[in-house]
Amino acid sequence: MPLPARSVLARRAARAAAWLLLALAVLLGHGLLLHLLQPPPAEPAAQSGGRRLEPLRVRMLSPPPPVLAAVAEPAVAPPPRPAAPKPPARPAIIALQGEPVPVPEPAAPAGAAELPVYATRLPDPAALHYRLQRGQELGAGHLQWQRDGDHYQLRLDVDWPGRPAQGSASRGQIDAEGVAPLRHAELRRAREQRAVNFQREAARITFSGPQAVYPLPPGAQDRLSWMIQLPAIVEADAALARAGAVVTLFVAGTRGDAEAWRFEVLGYELLQLPAGAVPQALQLRREPTRPYDTRVEVWLDPQRQHLPVRGVHHAARRPAAEPGTGGRRRRS
Repeated sequence: MPLPARSVLARRAARAAAWLLLALAVLLGHGLLLHLLQPPPAEPAAQSGGRRLEPLRVRMLSPPPPVLAAVAEPAVAPPPRPAAPKPPARPAIIALQGEPVPVPEPAAPAGAAELPVYATRLPDPAALHYRLQRGQELGAGHLQWQRDGDHYQLRLDVDWPGRPAQGSASRGQIDAEGVAPLRHAELRRAREQRAVNFQREAARITFSGPQAVYPLPPGAQDRLSWMIQLPAIVEADAALARAGAVVTLFVAGTRGDAEAWRFEVLGYELLQLPAGAVPQALQLRREPTRPYDTRVEVWLDPQRQHLPVRGVHHAARRPAAEPGTGGRRRRS
């Protein structure tokens, strides 16, 4: 049932009055808050000794300009110059006497100028068989010399009864000085044990085990190739086959040793060998140059392009350690 119009008007009037009262309350609250937050009136400045305190003045200063770091732009800066390459470090070189010495310049090593360079006439490919003797023990050796153009291979196989097969091998080039080894190795059961390398481009001799480094003079040989180089030198120059002549070769081994070997020609003599007699065998001898060094004697056959038909190696034995010396020799 609809309400009377007066009742509706009365309710609307009551609601409007309520909203009006609420608005007045809010205004009064804000006015009170503004009154409380307003600062008190400034009191007169206090006098102190006739001086009046000036009000503090604040001036806004503009900030200093930023400091710019110098940064090279990739598009503007020139490309950096490449650094000069550092020279490779030069290892200590072992002189011909076997003592390590520093090398100031990569020039010819000390003593290399005294080593002569010989003309050579290399022998034809050959296979030589030897009877070996060490004390009362007998063995057999087989030397195989092969050449193909400007390369060569040389191999010595040694057979001692009751022992593993052993020997040595040398391979390299043939140049103006004759045999030019690149690698020489000791063999045991056909496998390399120790080796010496002749680095032709670097002009040095290095080893697979010892860290020693030697200069590489022209005509340098290993402990096997000299058996071909020496005959080639004598074959090329008849004057070197006369008694009193001297042939000097720079020889390197596989155990870090390298030095000049001086062969002196002793003359011709008759040899009686198991394979037959050699009427005129040319004997040469190399004397040791230091304690426990090797004395070498070799006989060359002119009928076989001066290839060696006999050789004797005298290796001085080091004194054995006495009991109680801890492996050292006792001095008297």
